[in-house]
Amino acid sequence: MITSADVERAIQGNLDVMPRIAAASHSDLAEAWTTSRRPTLTAPAVVRVVEALLDRQASEHWVQQWASFVMRGYLEPAGPPIRPIEIDYQAEFEDEIVEVVSRLEQLGDLIDGTPDEPLLRALILPLKSPPRPGR
Repeated sequence: MITSADVERAIQGNLDVMPRIAAASHSDLAEAWTTSRRPTLTAPAVVRVVEALLDRQASEHWVQQWASFVMRGYLEPAGPPIRPIEIDYQAEFEDEIVEVVSRLEQLGDLIDGTPDEPLLRALILPLKSPPRPGR
């Protein structure tokens, strides 16, 4: 059974909960989201996931699953139409978060392949900086 705490931890970049997220039905996921604090996906959470991948503390599979989840709001690959959960991104870094998440979501893709380490490090560099004024 998936809990609201599992969903919150996933959005905070904790990949240990991804097997439970992936195994849950979408209705269970939506219920857990409804009872959660509905956290925002932040720059530090994205950095945490990328650094776990770079440090080989996380597999490409679970990083890709995480990215797919935070990008689409669901993980079920097939079945009846579903209403995705809406995960907000940190406004000051929204463009950068979208770029990194979309690259991570393509991990293992036959066409796009896996981004190399220098590219991943370059992508997260702006996420480690203070937000620019006016954002």
